[in-house]
Amino acid sequence: MAANSLLASAVQALCVVAWRGAEGANAELLARSLDTNPVVVRRILKTLERSGLVRLRPGRHGGVELSRSPAEISLEEIYRAVEPNGALFALRERGNPRCPVQQAMARALPPLFQAADEAVAEVLRRTSLDILAAQVPPPGQAGFAEAAAGPAVNT
Repeated sequence: MAANSLLASAVQALCVVAWRGAEGANAELLARSLDTNPVVVRRILKTLERSGLVRLRPGRHGGVELSRSPAEISLEEIYRAVEPNGALFALRERGNPRCPVQQAMARALPPLFQAADEAVAEVLRRTSLDILAAQVPPPGQAGFAEAAAGPAVNT
């Protein structure tokens, strides 16, 4: 089972936007930070825009900005934006209904999964974007100018 990195990508993109502040950011810059295609970033940004977390400015001199301060955006909000139907844990969609183990797991696992989902949601709720963005050295420190000019942004 592969881990889903969509939340990590969305959080990193928003941290870049918060970190750059008034300098602004665009999909190309965010794509360099994430080492991915700008189309992937634009899809994430549209999802975040629909959830009210960012404002997008289209056009040649367009970009992205946070709709609120980083302190007012929780990781839970970001998670709900990119995974609106998502629970971290779920039962297998198929199983042998005659198997006694399958029957027992169908009864035993849902409350455990719900408790785990609630615990994760609580941690994400208590963590705001500014806490993560504050861990990034301010622009202008050694390496930033070179990284911004190069093929990738060191974040």
